[in-house]
Amino acid sequence: MNILPAHQPPARPRTFRHQRILRIQLDAYDRAIEVLADAVRQRNWPIAATIGIANGGLAPARGISELLHIPSFHVDAKHNPTDAAYTEATGTVTYDLSPLTTRPATRSLGGTVLVVDDICGTGATFATLLPELGVHLGPDVALRTVALCRNAGSVFDPDLWIWTVDDWVWFPWEPTLAAETTIEELPIPSRVRTA
Repeated sequence: MNILPAHQPPARPRTFRHQRILRIQLDAYDRAIEVLADAVRQRNWPIAATIGIANGGLAPARGISELLHIPSFHVDAKHNPTDAAYTEATGTVTYDLSPLTTRPATRSLGGTVLVVDDICGTGATFATLLPELGVHLGPDVALRTVALCRNAGSVFDPDLWIWTVDDWVWFPWEPTLAAETTIEELPIPSRVRTA
């Protein structure tokens, strides 16, 4: 496994109000995937594939791929030292492109590839991966970024996202929250946000 650290310039820290956990219920998540896929169709981007950033970007990338009838690949990346709520990002993104680079089909992609994550917290993960993916995929591929959430403190705007958040987010694929946690449900979305 080839794990490479990428040192990013200091990013503005993510915004956490520490008041509640923002929860995405399954119905809101399903609608978010539909809204994102519809937004991609409306832009007439010639979409060749999605690349989910593991772990959080896997489910949304696969969901969008299913609706657009395109293949889905993934890469591994980590920016938080733990998955515990309110863990501040380290400022260093470690990543492994081998799940993608060992797939021969990715060398012949053309058009647009969607790079998908669950949340754009500081923007460091996208900023680190985009140049590396560009090198692997080549000059015939345009990379577009998609996230379910964008933290209000992020200095990076994905091309498409659904919710702008100011607290920790719980996603449907994560372990159950503790009963004493104050929870606010994110609304079922009707539109996409753009950079």
